[in-house]
Amino acid sequence: MTEYSLAPLAGYTDLPFRRVCRRFGLKVAYTPLIDSGALVYGNKDNPQILARGEDEPWLAVQVLGSRLEDLRKSGQILNQMDFDAVDFNMGCPVRKVLKRCAGAELTRHLDKALDCVKVLREVVTKPFTVKTRILDEVDPEPTVAFCHALEACGVEAIAIHGRLPERIYAGPVAFHVIRAVREALRIPVTANGGIFTLEDARQLQEGTGCERLMVARGALGNPWLFKTLNEQSLYTPSHEEICEVVETQVRDMVRLYGNPGGLVVSRKTILGYLCKWRYPKPLRVKVSSISTWNEFHAFMQEVRASEKRQ
Repeated sequence: MTEYSLAPLAGYTDLPFRRVCRRFGLKVAYTPLIDSGALVYGNKDNPQILARGEDEPWLAVQVLGSRLEDLRKSGQILNQMDFDAVDFNMGCPVRKVLKRCAGAELTRHLDKALDCVKVLREVVTKPFTVKTRILDEVDPEPTVAFCHALEACGVEAIAIHGRLPERIYAGPVAFHVIRAVREALRIPVTANGGIFTLEDARQLQEGTGCERLMVARGALGNPWLFKTLNEQSLYTPSHEEICEVVETQVRDMVRLYGNPGGLVVSRKTILGYLCKWRYPKPLRVKVSSISTWNEFHAFMQEVRASEKRQ
């Protein structure tokens, strides 16, 4: 049976979002990525990034970084926290991350990447996994060789985004590269990249041969995607259901981030739903001005009075 997981997305896959996704069938999830230095030196945002619900099933924490001592200390800290696994990020293509030789930049410095993995593997007592990207979109061999090296370091599972770092999220996913890795390794391989619909997931699975598929941006504004994938049948939420889920997620975000901070943080979440379900542009424009509960409630009254475009 195919396993569908929710990828770690900075600024999005927090506890409130995971909760609504779990309502619709999500089982395997990750925290947003957390910087190893921020973890070691106590960034003020850490509690929100690392928050786990008492009702949550399997949850891994994803750590980012390239400074070996920070990674060592962060691994020791994470050992003491309530997570089912620790995942190391080598896939983030954001420029500020790349400049620090972290995230996907490590796929261009393979010796350094393996040093980071070895340090974490030495100290992490939980299951330890890696999320990375392909190294070449034509020739599978470099990616296969690198993943073999990760396996030799003691990594217990690998998730691969089938695009090069410079592609970010654009262009075709290199199914054949992920398939070659899956066929070459003994450890589980998860395929990631481009799942927005049921057909996307079927193509990724058929193209890679992977039984584990990872959903990322396709779930933003659409937690019902997990219901569609699990039931292998398109599910379209009603207007009323969309409104209820938006209100539930925003309410949980305010609990997590405080008031008014939670309302400000929730703007991109609200906009994600409105764009995904094609609500009128005048409503979408108003999202950027929401700062108080009264403004949010008034806005939702307008949304409820409207109808999404078909």
